[in-house]
Amino acid sequence: MLEQMKKTIQSHHMLPEGSSVLVGVSGGPDSIALLHALCRIASSHRWKVAAVHVNHGLRGENSQADEKYVRTCCDRWEIPCEVEQVEVKKVIAQKGGNKQALARSLRYAAFLRAAQRIGAECLALAHQADDQVETLLMRLIRGTGPAGLAGIPATREWRGLRIVRPLLEVWRSDVEAYCTRYGLNPRLDESNRDPSFTRSRIRHHLLPGLESYNSRVKEALFQLAHLAADEEKYWKKITEKEALRVITDSGQQWVEVDIGILMELGVALQRRVIKLILNCLEEDDENETVTLDAVERIRRLAMSMDPSGETSLPGGVRAERIYQRLRILKAASASWDEGEKVLPVRLPIPGEVRCPAGRIRVWTDSHPPFPLTKERAVFDLDQLETAPVVRPRRPGDRVRPLGMNGTKKVKEALIDTKVPRRLRDGIPLLICGEEVIWVPGVVRSGYARVTDETRRFLCLEWQWANDAPDEGEP
Repeated sequence: MLEQMKKTIQSHHMLPEGSSVLVGVSGGPDSIALLHALCRIASSHRWKVAAVHVNHGLRGENSQADEKYVRTCCDRWEIPCEVEQVEVKKVIAQKGGNKQALARSLRYAAFLRAAQRIGAECLALAHQADDQVETLLMRLIRGTGPAGLAGIPATREWRGLRIVRPLLEVWRSDVEAYCTRYGLNPRLDESNRDPSFTRSRIRHHLLPGLESYNSRVKEALFQLAHLAADEEKYWKKITEKEALRVITDSGQQWVEVDIGILMELGVALQRRVIKLILNCLEEDDENETVTLDAVERIRRLAMSMDPSGETSLPGGVRAERIYQRLRILKAASASWDEGEKVLPVRLPIPGEVRCPAGRIRVWTDSHPPFPLTKERAVFDLDQLETAPVVRPRRPGDRVRPLGMNGTKKVKEALIDTKVPRRLRDGIPLLICGEEVIWVPGVVRSGYARVTDETRRFLCLEWQWANDAPDEGEP
């Protein structure tokens, strides 16, 4: 095991000389063997090795025994040991969710805290070759694209931390033999045989069945993952280059895509660019929730003839189409709840009115302060017959656009300006008497228009909260 681990570290350039390495240690055979082996060769590479144990509190007394065992090993081997407590049960009770996924998320967050606390540059995790094979089968069963066939990466940059897996080319049987040889007596987690977990069923039922067809099926699957990983290194550069063309705008929790440019790409690149975007929005450590189904749902949305629509995706992500734009975002980053509406209020002069879609700034001036746009309007204050009111849109509302004979439905004006459907109820109307005189960001009426005789100007400016419609769209 040790010699193969050395080869893996060297071939993947995992741990530069003098690295500070934090090892994630559960107390099981894989992590204990990894910690022990790294400590044996640390001095020859000037590595500073420390351990971190995350107590999930899921196994009662066994969880406490795991923690005690890890502490004992670290004391015996004179290794600094960080211990983190995470409350999986409490979080599930509050928010719900998948226990394994949540435990993994909390565990990685704990790893990051510990690494930052001791100044570690690298986080060494004990995934081995059998884990790689099981992960590949899990992804195939759940649905994945070619990138998913690469399985667990040997190295990965994550939030300023370099994650490395020195045992990724070592089989479980070799790890167990190493533990026996050095009398490590690791802890055993009985949940690893729990058939309620997919990985456990794959390990104890599916793989033995596949071996009846090919006794070396694990080696074959491992080789597939290795080849796919090499392919992905090549495709990654191309995908990132095309993503720069496709992505027109982005924020911390959202990405906007030009559908026309996306559809110009070949299907394979479309899928890879979408997968890359979803990976950027995902917080899961291995992006396992980014399935082929999620990618295809976004592609179908982009290919649809309907200029608007949306779809919800795993991981709290959703995609929405706004004419020739496609916005992919975390659900929490939406500007407001869909049920939130504009409340009727008298227009404060001067002052400000906040609405779900944005805000209206109001003031008076003795001369027009700016050129007019859809976001800016100026009225002759003395021509207003009643105090203006801000209220929500109502069925049948019409506006008499400046410079146009007759009236137009406000709904049609919103559509013509390409305001996304989900934003329309968040846009207020400015009413004077019974007449709509301004739809902010959309259209101004000819009511109380400014002339050479105007002496007092009512000035209004609309600022979008987040999602302004794209006026450049055809």
